Formats: sequence, C-alpha cells, structure tokens
Amino acid sequence: MNRSDKIFIGIVFVLAISLFFVTGKLAEVINSDTTQAVVTYKDKEVLRINMNSNGFHTVKGEKGDVVIEVKDGQIRVADEISPLNYCSLQGWVNKTNVPIVCLPNKIIIEVQAIQSTTPEEDIFIR
Repeated sequence: MNRSDKIFIGIVFVLAISLFFVTGKLAEVINSDTTQAVVTYKDKEVLRINMNSNGFHTVKGEKGDVVIEVKDGQIRVADEISPLNYCSLQGWVNKTNVPIVCLPNKIIIEVQAIQSTTPEEDIFIR
C-alpha cells in the first residue's frame, strides 16, 4: 500500500463520516412534525399555510382560481381550472420533498419544515 492509497482511504473515510451526519440531519428535516406550505405564483410567494390548521384557501392562477385544501397535516388542490386537471389528480401531500406543481395555472405548492431553534443552538450558530 503506497502513500496515494492511504490518502484515498482517508478521503473516503472522511466523506463517509460526513455523509452519516448530514443524512441524519436531512432525515430530521424531512420528517419534521412542524411544517408549512408555501404557495408560489410565477416564482413569487403568495401564501404560507400552517399544515396543522384545517381549511380551504383560494389563490389566483393563470387560468382561474385554485382552491387548496389542508386537512390533518396534508395538503392538496381541491378545485382548479386547467385543461386536464393535473393539479387535482396529484392528490394529498404531506412530505417536504414532494411538491404539487400546477403548470397551467403557474402555481407551485411546497411543504417546508419550520426551523425552530433553541437558545443553546443560537449560541453555537453565532
């Protein structure tokens, strides 16, 4: 085993350890209990919805109104005007990595985890 083999093994070891810690934090954010939905129209945020509050919200789209329903921590497009109603067919979403995309109306709904920091975390971040 020459010097370059040892360097390669060291790099692979450091990358593996880094990936282990990053994956844990990523899984924590994806499976977060406190989430909110961000609704954008033409790449501009028009609405933020707390996923713990049930109800209906209406947003103006390119082709007409889009009705968004939030129920039991899940979100969906309940009613919209588009040629084949693809937005409504996407169904309920509750995971942070699955967006609802309504291209005919130029609306995107993304579920995001709410980052809550404790005072101890604030000390280390600064």
